[in-house]
Amino acid sequence: MAKIIIKDWESVRKETIYAVEHSIPQKEDYIIYFNSIEDFRKVLTAQRMRLLSTVKNQKPKSLYALSKLLKRDFKSITVDAKLLSEFGLLTFEETKHNGRVRLKPITKAKKIEMEMAI
Repeated sequence: MAKIIIKDWESVRKETIYAVEHSIPQKEDYIIYFNSIEDFRKVLTAQRMRLLSTVKNQKPKSLYALSKLLKRDFKSITVDAKLLSEFGLLTFEETKHNGRVRLKPITKAKKIEMEMAI
């Protein structure tokens, strides 16, 4: 499971130091922090969430196959998938087909939980 937390950086820093000093284990596979809801919305757009869902449920064999499933431009799919990869939400498995390298997208998390400080 991935956890997304929207919280100011100073609070995140203090909580991290406390957790390390007191050996508090992390329950999630990984945590992604955003400073604001606006930053979160810039990264996890509706199209990118749809991309993650499609990869999880339909398991396309390549980014090209994913672009066909989503009926979106291949370049846009590639940009979105690489961004999601930078945030740890996707990985790629390299496969070869007819001498060409394919990148098969794979979701790292089956579930995303969101937490927001008020």
